[in-house]
Order: sequence, then C-alpha cells, then structure tokens
Amino acid sequence: MLVASLSSLTESPHIRKVDITRDLDTIADLIEMCFPIHLDRDGQIYLMQMRKTAREMRIMGWLSTLSELGGSGVSGFVWEEEGQIVGNLSLIPFKQSGRAFHMIANVAVHPDYRRQGIARALTERALGYLRRCHEPYIWLQVRDDNPAAYGLYRSAGFVDQAVRTTWRICPFEMRWEDQAKHTPIILRRRQRADWGNQQDWLQTSYPLLIRWNLPVDFRRFEPGFLRGLLNVMDGMLFQHWSFEAEGDLLGVITWQKTDSFTNNLWLAFPEDGGSDLLASELRLVLRRLSPRHTLSIDYPKGLRTNVFTSLGFHHFRTLIWMRCDL
Repeated sequence: MLVASLSSLTESPHIRKVDITRDLDTIADLIEMCFPIHLDRDGQIYLMQMRKTAREMRIMGWLSTLSELGGSGVSGFVWEEEGQIVGNLSLIPFKQSGRAFHMIANVAVHPDYRRQGIARALTERALGYLRRCHEPYIWLQVRDDNPAAYGLYRSAGFVDQAVRTTWRICPFEMRWEDQAKHTPIILRRRQRADWGNQQDWLQTSYPLLIRWNLPVDFRRFEPGFLRGLLNVMDGMLFQHWSFEAEGDLLGVITWQKTDSFTNNLWLAFPEDGGSDLLASELRLVLRRLSPRHTLSIDYPKGLRTNVFTSLGFHHFRTLIWMRCDL
C-alpha cells in the first residue's frame, strides 16, 4: 500500500517541470519562506539574483539556450495546488571528468502543505527522470540539524559521502588574547617552491570527492605569470601567504575574493600541524584583511574546531554531502 501511495504521488498531476520563464519569482518567495535566508547575506544576494533573472526574462520575452543544463533541459520540478506553487526541487547541472550529473537543491515545501509526502514525491520524480537520462549518480547536501530531511534522503537511496562545516568571522571579531608561545613564525609571500606541498595539503582538507562543488578550481592557485594573468582576465583574485619556522614550510593560506558578501580562506596544512601554529597563522592573515568583510572557511567536520572557536569564528552550518547512484 505504501509503495502504491508513493507511486501515485510521484506521478501526480500536481508535479510539473520548472518553467524558468515564469516560475523563478514564486520559487524565490518559497525558498525565502522555508529557509532562514534573512540570517545569511549571501542567501539574500542569491534570491535577489533569481528575481533579477526573472525580471530580465519577462522584459526580453525570450529564453536563451539551456545548453548549460547538460542536455536535459530540466532545472527542477514544482508541486502545484490550485495553480499555486507550494513545493520546489531544483536540479543544478555539473560535470566531472566529462560526465554530466546533477545536484538536488532548494527542496522547499510551503508550511501549510508539509507532512503530505510532497518533498519525497519531488525527490522520487527527480531520481526517476535522471535515471531515464542515464546519469550515473546525483548529489545533494542536507544540514546536519535537519533529521527529517536526512531520513527522507537516506530512505530514497542516498548515502553519506562527507560532512563539512562552514566557519565564518569578521576580522574585527578576532580574539587576540591567549596567544601560545612557540617558535616565531615568518609570514611571507608564497614562492613557487611551496606549490608542491600546498597541492598535497589541499588534497587532505579538500579531497577530490567534493571539489566539483567548491567555488574555486585549485589549479588556479598554481604560481606563475601566465596563470596569474589568466586569473585576472577571468576576474579571479587571490592572495597566498606562506608560513615558515626555522626554514621549514608550515602551511599556506589562500584568500579568495568572491562575487558575494563573504570571501573565502583556503587552508593548506599538514595533518600533523599543531593547533597553536594554525591559530597564530590565521591571526597573521586576518590582520592583513579588511576588518569588516566576512570571511568563510569550509573544513571537515570536527577538525580544528578548537582553533576556530578559540579565535572567534562562529559555526555557520554543517552539511552532510550525500550521493545516490542511479
């Protein structure tokens, strides 16, 4: 009976493909209602961009090519009740090693229509559609403080792959007291000779399994005039700082300017690097950055937590990365 009921919901006439020429405004409203966007400046910017795109498409009256959707031509599914969108699931296209796949995002159901199986039906419809498209797998991210959604995705066949925590801080919030005493650290510009170690250490903190969804390709960190020129031409701005003590390289921190409110820090350190050393290195970098511009660090859950909290970073969110093989 449960299977029949789920099949009925999945094939429900209430579900249709997203029409991005007319649905974006309503979807943005639904996302804003369902998620704490007001607490996240970057989330607000994301919704503003959605609504701007909706306005532009209405003014232009036509839609440009959807080739970026990997040939599927589908950006998601919505659930309608009496002509009103009350549920949404977005499909975001990616490519990895030449293979097209999608990530589920923005799964939202209006509060008045929850616990009716709408999110599950939208998820199953998306999985069925991508199976028919012969895609290899699909990804999603779910907050670790949302057990209901996590249980839904587990029951749909998704398996945990990684758990990542985002830490944020404004440099003026940095705690400068209680600095540990140790061998003096030298901060300097990164040198070409540092690149090999930096690559290896980035692999530790940001494994290949998850790099497809990071907001940077680490190949852009490679030193050299040509790479730097290409970055500038593409509007990519980075600063790299290396740290050494007694002639030994201790680690590299990279600052990335983004198009959003929050800029990124990328940490490349050996696994056995001491916490006191990392705390001192972060302090040195934050002294050189704008005191009022928020910074973000993406890091494996549970690693270096004592460092981040002792410096004044606040926990922004922890996401469970999940994948379903199709």
